[in-house]
Amino acid sequence: MKICAIQPPYGYDLEQAGKAVDFLVNALESCDGSVDLVVTPEYSDTPGSLTPEEIGKYSGPWGKRLETAAVAAAKRCHALVALSFRAETTGGVRNTTRLFLPSGECAGEYWKQQLVLSEPRGHLVDDSYALRPRTPTVVEAEGLRFAFVTCYDAYFLEYIERLASCRPDIVLVCAMQRGETHDNLLLLNRMLAFRTDAFVVRASYSMGKTPGLGGTSLVVDPAGKVLADMGDSAGKLFCEIADPKWKYMRSNSFGGDLIRDDLFVEQGRTPWAYRPCGPFVKLDDRRMPYPRVCAHRGFHVTLPENSLPALGAAVAMGADEIEFDLWETADGVPVSIHDPTLDRVSDGSGTVREKTFAELRALDFGVKAHPSLKGLKIVTLEEILRQFARQTVMNIHIKSVEGEFFSRPFIRKIADLLRRYDCADHAYFMGDSSVQEAAIEAAPGIARCMAAESDMAELKIVERAVRWGCQKVQFFKPYFDQALIDEAHRHGIRCNLFWSDDSEEALGVLKMGIDTILTNNYWQIARVRDRYLGEEGK
Repeated sequence: MKICAIQPPYGYDLEQAGKAVDFLVNALESCDGSVDLVVTPEYSDTPGSLTPEEIGKYSGPWGKRLETAAVAAAKRCHALVALSFRAETTGGVRNTTRLFLPSGECAGEYWKQQLVLSEPRGHLVDDSYALRPRTPTVVEAEGLRFAFVTCYDAYFLEYIERLASCRPDIVLVCAMQRGETHDNLLLLNRMLAFRTDAFVVRASYSMGKTPGLGGTSLVVDPAGKVLADMGDSAGKLFCEIADPKWKYMRSNSFGGDLIRDDLFVEQGRTPWAYRPCGPFVKLDDRRMPYPRVCAHRGFHVTLPENSLPALGAAVAMGADEIEFDLWETADGVPVSIHDPTLDRVSDGSGTVREKTFAELRALDFGVKAHPSLKGLKIVTLEEILRQFARQTVMNIHIKSVEGEFFSRPFIRKIADLLRRYDCADHAYFMGDSSVQEAAIEAAPGIARCMAAESDMAELKIVERAVRWGCQKVQFFKPYFDQALIDEAHRHGIRCNLFWSDDSEEALGVLKMGIDTILTNNYWQIARVRDRYLGEEGK
């Protein structure tokens, strides 16, 4: 199989970008019947440092020229051609790699999974698809399995491991990576080939002004051996591989039988030691879209509040956020319960803070909700994280006694648990001024929400949020109005509302600009939010 990777000169301005497009078109037109696979770099239709306005104006016509040339090359050479460009798709303009068959038909397309943060704004591409669960794209063509890695994708080792499970024969890497060194690019692509047990074909740009950065169009075999490397040069890289289905075999430990490299790794996996990942993982608090609905104390219309069943039901329903309350036991364990006292929700009495965890664990926290739940135990923060880490955003209401100095070690213990379960970005602390002060000292990296306080100063909640550097406020109904919401938003502060279980009321506060509604009936209010977004065309 003869491979051709095109490495055009990078366009540092509009004129040079136009010349780079000409270069790509000419390179495609000069391919002959000796090649079997041709690959172009990322954003072939906008190959340079262009403004969004220039991209909007020139990408369309340049993209059509390139697609026409790619289809013609596929037909003329009876080859596969992979073109990476800003393509019109059913969901909008996306960073796309299309693989054309020798017939000129499209065998399939890949949309870049991990987009650089500035990419949607800078390149005017849709990224909504990347914010939802989706499996890696594998396109079968000419008897081969093709997987795709576009530029930034190459850095995500979890994604590479998932690609490996798809058993590709060839991984097509369409890239820019303008600021990356040759050594690092070689390292990334050798490891990509080694871990996916596939040939890697990479096409990028010659950076010209900055030798030693970018470039490095190459071919790597499944053993991680570099077969061809373009370095800094502009032009076409050619490489022949005898068998594109060849797989690297290694010994199964020293002196063992030969085994495929991916199977050697797979047989020893202990996935509970890795970062939570997969389709059940939700976006973190920074990226989760608004408006949201937060399941207050879980879904406790029918299940005991602050219990694993209530929190699990909310997660199963797709809750953007769950809210639960934490008190500290006498021996320092964070447990989920709302009241400072035990009698309302358990068969015990007294306060949470005077009991050890073992004493609380001996109590029944289910029977008062329903006889069938007899024996349900109080739940710890660690148990919540073990079950639901990264599956939802967690609004953690840290309970405190007004006027008391708040325990810094308790805050540190909570923050340490969040980090241990890789959930620090999926959680935020909600609490009064004593909690805010302690959190700033003991856990400055965890996001915070200012709670309404009981001294009738609710109307100063935004002022307090600004004072404590909070990212959110949680209004206590009815102590809020449009002016307070607007004031918070002017400061870049998101607005929670505690609480609403009424559909009409929920719709009204969404229209006012409330970002997150806390509710005891997640299912009902989430449907209101979804209808609202549909009506607003968002």
